[in-house]
Amino acid sequence: MDSCFSFLKRDLVKLFDVRQVYNDPHALNFIRTNIQKNYLHEITFETDLPKRIELGDAVDENPYHLYFYMISRFYYFDHGDTVISYYYVSHNKSYFAEAALAALPPRFQRETVKREGYEYVEMPGCNWYPDMIDEHWMPNYVRNLYKHIWEGYSQEKGKFSFISRKQGKKKARRIVNEAEMYEPLKSLGFSIYHLEDLTFEQQVRLFATSQIITGGHGAGLAHIIFCAPNTLICEINHGQTPAKNHYLNLAIQCGLRHYMYNGAEPIPDGETDGSEDLKVDVSKYMAALAHIKTLC
Repeated sequence: MDSCFSFLKRDLVKLFDVRQVYNDPHALNFIRTNIQKNYLHEITFETDLPKRIELGDAVDENPYHLYFYMISRFYYFDHGDTVISYYYVSHNKSYFAEAALAALPPRFQRETVKREGYEYVEMPGCNWYPDMIDEHWMPNYVRNLYKHIWEGYSQEKGKFSFISRKQGKKKARRIVNEAEMYEPLKSLGFSIYHLEDLTFEQQVRLFATSQIITGGHGAGLAHIIFCAPNTLICEINHGQTPAKNHYLNLAIQCGLRHYMYNGAEPIPDGETDGSEDLKVDVSKYMAALAHIKTLC
């Protein structure tokens, strides 16, 4: 029977046979109670059975997590034309995750029932940090997995896109006075988008064709990996929470121009644990956008 180890990039990944620590209860307990089972550039196993891939769930409804904590790890098995079979069942039944996985190239073959006679292993962990990923290949790898969706779509001059979190499942970092911004945004030439109203393909193409992307800090901005080089990103936040530079770092890796508008006010006042909403000074934010437009 075929094993996924036959096409593993062994120069990048270590293999660890858990049976080596059967006599070490502390090490064995650590390995078996690690829910994520992610080890930096390493795969653990404990049988001689042929191996198949199990995609780990890292909150799949979150695009940042799905792209960079889950799908990206196929890289360690992917040689560009490899048929990759993997097992995954979404605990959240996330529409976004189901659509994104279904949109992978046909050579990615998902299973929802495990086969007898195989050991299922998680893919290697990566250099993940609180607000960045130190794997230089990652954004471009994920972007190119969906090349069949964005290829042929070019950045459109004057396409300015505001990404709303108003309808998002996670009730946090919503802009409480967003309705006050709609008319001023439209007067500057911006269109308002709710990603929840778009198909996965439409979301990818929206980012690929926009000249400016703006919106509150949130997982939807992970789609900036599909933006054309030099796209302008204006992210809204309050600047009071450390380790919130996810999209600044991602923009740098993707060759985009990122601007952080930290003039928002956290709501409730003083709450900065990630559950807060935002209130924006509309006139100041519009002035910032007007300036950013001059950079196009």
